[in-house]
Amino acid sequence: MELLLRFLQYFLLLASIPLVSALKFDIQAHPGHESAKHERCIRNFVAKDQLVVVTAIISGHRGDGQMLNMHVSCLFSGT
Repeated sequence: MELLLRFLQYFLLLASIPLVSALKFDIQAHPGHESAKHERCIRNFVAKDQLVVVTAIISGHRGDGQMLNMHVSCLFSGT
């Protein structure tokens, strides 16, 4: 019985792998007036009605003079 449960756990893990994907990129520092030409867009990597989770891991701290601006929006039409 324990062997069957272990097999079932492995099967469920392997079956769920194709359902998960990730996109990662580094954001380089640049002056604020150049931000428009350095924007990143993930539109080509996301399907309609797909859940998107955004996580930002930064190495700075408050008061260090650095700033990270993020804009997340839904651009799909209701068709």
